[in-house]
Amino acid sequence: MRRPSDRLLVPELIFCALPLAYYLLRLPSMPETVPVHWNAAGEVTRYAPRFCFEMLLLGCLGYFGLLLGMAVRSSVLGLTKDEKNMDHAVVDRLMRWVQALMCLLFTGMALYDISKLCLGQEPGQGFAWKLGMAVIALSLIVTGDQLPKLQRNRYSGARTAYSMSGDEAWHKTQRYAGRVMMAAGAGLLVITLLPVVSAEGSVLAAAAALAAVLILTLSYKGGKKQ
Repeated sequence: MRRPSDRLLVPELIFCALPLAYYLLRLPSMPETVPVHWNAAGEVTRYAPRFCFEMLLLGCLGYFGLLLGMAVRSSVLGLTKDEKNMDHAVVDRLMRWVQALMCLLFTGMALYDISKLCLGQEPGQGFAWKLGMAVIALSLIVTGDQLPKLQRNRYSGARTAYSMSGDEAWHKTQRYAGRVMMAAGAGLLVITLLPVVSAEGSVLAAAAALAAVLILTLSYKGGKKQ
């Protein structure tokens, strides 16, 4: 019997196929050649046949993100498997979210790029940056939700001098840090999704959110990072 966390693999595999499916559906209506590279001035420097390896590879980019997420998940679970005090179910849920968000990031970028290339337009980098910042926001929300469930351990959680001083201090710190992370993630997500906010603005907002989480967590009860 498969573990509950493994049941999401099939939906992830289907989701990763969306860019490739979109490309193949658009293929009959595309011109014989399509622009695939632009210079800094926005001028087309190279064309490729409408059915080419580059487009197929781009269509499979989501699977690379999925494999990368699975590798990160496997590495973290392997690193923490011998930690007695760790709630491995919580760690597994967090890593499953990491895997899903990596899948979302790479598949979203591939779908955007292919949709632009099929129309003969330059994809640009703005969408990729904003999508990346949205993924960071979602990561903060998910991590903040799971943080209070972690038991004191050597590898993860908000580890400060105060939080490591005892179980009560640990749980208080994780609850506080979790609320801070969720608030920062929600604020970052709203800012990133606003159409008036540029890609550069979303990056600055992400940096500010991460800095706020770090500073507020380390300053809780006068804790210092261990």
